[in-house]
Amino acid sequence: MTRASPPAVRFRRLGLSDAAAVAHSATAAFAGSAFYQRALGLDDRRFARYWAAFFRLAFADPAARVFAFDDAGRVNAAVAVAYDGFPRPLTGLRFLLRLLWRIGASAWLKYLRFVRAYSHVMHRPAGDRRVEACGLWLFVDPGARGAGLGADLVRTALDAVRAEGKTLATGFVDAGNQPLLTFYRRLGFTISPPFDFLGLPAATIERRFGGDDSP
Repeated sequence: MTRASPPAVRFRRLGLSDAAAVAHSATAAFAGSAFYQRALGLDDRRFARYWAAFFRLAFADPAARVFAFDDAGRVNAAVAVAYDGFPRPLTGLRFLLRLLWRIGASAWLKYLRFVRAYSHVMHRPAGDRRVEACGLWLFVDPGARGAGLGADLVRTALDAVRAEGKTLATGFVDAGNQPLLTFYRRLGFTISPPFDFLGLPAATIERRFGGDDSP
């Protein structure tokens, strides 16, 4: 796999020991994001707790992958994807109970509303699900932005999931964030027309690849 990143920055798949670091990076990356906080129904404090619970789920479930670039042990950019079957019933139940304890019943019910709506818009036929890397939850630490790490990470992560037989990458984005839409278009993704998502403008992204097609 090739990339234009500085030699000091290395690509790797994260594990449970990285949970705290990547949760911190995700919290910093999404700080002040009105779209995602409103979509999930979480304030700043609960959003941080959500990421801590989410990454414990991702690292406990074999159908999830979290890839990152790190610099001397510091995670400065990460991307999470899910494969068909994520989450498994037991790990999913543990996650929901942990999240209920961390964010409280009112916010938890709002989160369940998000999950239901998200599952609806991201639903794919069974044939697609078998070859899909879903989510593309991308986080770049604010201090590392502008260096091209996000694009490098997405390309390299797509190489990694393609090596596991995946040929479709999908995600969910803020349709009002034009720089983000441009970012994914430059990476070869198609973007759906905007649609209403819990009162917010959203879109889905999709990239099919395979054979000699380089992400």
